Amino acid sequence: MRENETGFFLFKACFVSIAMIMALFLCTSGGFAQSTTDGAIGGTVTDASGAAVPGAKVTVKSLGTNAEELVMTDDTGYFRVGKLPPAAYSVTVSAPGFAPFTVERVVVQVGSVTDVPAKLNVAAAGATVVVTAEIPQINTNSAEFAPTVDQTAIGNLPINGGRWSNFVLLTPGAVNDVNGFGLISFRGMSTLLNNNTVDGGDNNQAFFSEERGRTRIGYSSAKAAVQEFQVNTSNYSAEYGRAAGAVVNTVTKSGTNQYYGEAYFYDRDNSWGAINPFTTLTNKITLVTSPYAPTDVRKMYGFGVGGPIKKDRIFFFLAFDRYDRNFPGTAKATTPSAFFALPLANLTTAYTMDGTTNCFQSNGNSNINTGNAKAGVPNPFTTGATAVPNGANVASATSGACTLVGNLGLGNGNYAAGLADYTNGLSGLTNETGPVPRKGQATIFFPKIDWQISSKNHATVEVNRTRWYSPAGIQTQASNTFGVASFGNDYVRDTWGVAKLYTSFTATLTNEARFQYGRDFEFEFAQPPTSYEQANFVTSPNFPGYTNPLGLPPDVFITNGFDMGVPTFLQRPAFPDERRTQYADTVSWSHGKHAIKFGADIAPTNDLSENLRLQYGSFSYSSVANYLSDLISPNHCGPTQSSSCYSSYQQAFGPLGFAFHTNDLAFFAEDSWRMLPRFTLNIGLRYEYEMLPGVILPNPAVPQTQQMPSDKNNLGPRIGFFAWDVTGSDHSVA
Repeated sequence: MRENETGFFLFKACFVSIAMIMALFLCTSGGFAQSTTDGAIGGTVTDASGAAVPGAKVTVKSLGTNAEELVMTDDTGYFRVGKLPPAAYSVTVSAPGFAPFTVERVVVQVGSVTDVPAKLNVAAAGATVVVTAEIPQINTNSAEFAPTVDQTAIGNLPINGGRWSNFVLLTPGAVNDVNGFGLISFRGMSTLLNNNTVDGGDNNQAFFSEERGRTRIGYSSAKAAVQEFQVNTSNYSAEYGRAAGAVVNTVTKSGTNQYYGEAYFYDRDNSWGAINPFTTLTNKITLVTSPYAPTDVRKMYGFGVGGPIKKDRIFFFLAFDRYDRNFPGTAKATTPSAFFALPLANLTTAYTMDGTTNCFQSNGNSNINTGNAKAGVPNPFTTGATAVPNGANVASATSGACTLVGNLGLGNGNYAAGLADYTNGLSGLTNETGPVPRKGQATIFFPKIDWQISSKNHATVEVNRTRWYSPAGIQTQASNTFGVASFGNDYVRDTWGVAKLYTSFTATLTNEARFQYGRDFEFEFAQPPTSYEQANFVTSPNFPGYTNPLGLPPDVFITNGFDMGVPTFLQRPAFPDERRTQYADTVSWSHGKHAIKFGADIAPTNDLSENLRLQYGSFSYSSVANYLSDLISPNHCGPTQSSSCYSSYQQAFGPLGFAFHTNDLAFFAEDSWRMLPRFTLNIGLRYEYEMLPGVILPNPAVPQTQQMPSDKNNLGPRIGFFAWDVTGSDHSVA
């Protein structure tokens, strides 16, 4: 034995010993029906009369890399070759006294066993050669409901936005989440209860329980790098866990002995589509709201290329992807007609005193606030009034202007002065609405190396690097009730790497060790304030020389209007900064009629979350008139005109965020037992435990806050499900 093979054997022997001890505690050991990263080829070898041929030699050869696996049939004529990356293979069966049998092309898919029945003729009858493009993918070896989305679908079907995982919608029981951000529900389960893996590495973000990068980002992995993926929606293997919904197992492409590649360009322009009647825009001058087609241009382009570095030994694959989206937003008021022009519905006549139009109190009409009439002139809205001044219809009168008159105590209830302040104030606010330049840009690199170290050892190393930059991209809807500088900037830096070592100790005993390290760093910041916000919220016209010590404007919300300033949820320096390490090992052992699999998965995760809401303060106003009152002359509301005009004010104090650590542990064992030639029973057991962090801010007065939950009773049996090839034709299953 060569030195490198000896080292690998000793290293793997430790994992095998641990896994064997685990298996002894189970009445039946773990399964081989499928895997997160590979598939298998199996079948029964018979002679012309249908009798089993034991001891036949079966050679499975990769058509891409020439790597070979050799096994022997058992006493029932059955064979199985596992740990095969999804690809095309040839299968050759030979036995003394029989002509060789060859299937020139067998397609292996992730998580499934491709059945290849072989019927041998006696040597005198000549060789049998079977040529086929693919093997029917009806699963007769396990009970999982796990359809596969292959390269044909990924490469030819259109998707909106480029997120390859949206292809899971092709599977039954999968629907989009109602929020429209890209989360998917399976069988009615929560969108946060799914599990996603790429080449066996955990592709989830623990903090939000979504895919890395979350869904605001276009996508975090290049579509050109995806070979295929399997969607386990129910009855899945004990190898899979951390999910109550679906488990999506993705396999990336690898290089072969032939150079190959692809390049692509996709262009989607919303101007080519129909107007959505629910997407509306309000004209600032006429206040007429009507449907419109917002600008939304998406361009996606990239390439994937692979080939040999050293023939039959070392291979490479490289994918590059660029996503550019230009989708300007629109800042608008919640109720534009009410916000920008509120008429005095019950005031049909403006009353003139000495040529001056005034505001008066209307009994029973809350839309008109108190103003002061000239001395000695009775209020025409007061019961029993004896005199009514001259008047004329004034359609432009607004309760906002009259409110401003009352708040600021303008002499004699002067409507004209209040209207001037009100009109000027609205003019400034209209500049906070309108078009908002907004983009989304992602750049993805994915290099991968495959190394056939020896006939018994194969290693792969891959890295995925994503960078997302989206100015004003936190709010993604076509129109939003935020000011033009309050949408917020969104950023993601996502990098992870997976290394795998596959070792074949014997023809029946194999091991796969996986290691992953990944960082998902997401952060969001406010846009620079507008000149209006700078002049009124950062510096103050009422207090010359004063500057907001925080350097950014507070959040200001006006009823029927919008939010401006720094939104209450910003700044977010880390939301989150998550670093995950994963160690996993799986042992597979074929013994007689049993295909046994067992293993462990350990995933320590460190999170930093910095997200102090309301850190810059938040004012709330019940009307635009009250807001303008504070802006023009603070603290002129209330009966004595000495109170603040805002309805509420909030500001948070304390640590910006916290760092914490969790650890996910999982162990499983499973057996795929061929009880009969066409009847397979799957039995398994899985244990999971999540070690939560210590309490960060306990409250001594509340005992429940003194410790975190610790649920260790997490055994999940997978017993009693079976797959039965009813007719033996591989065309039906029960």
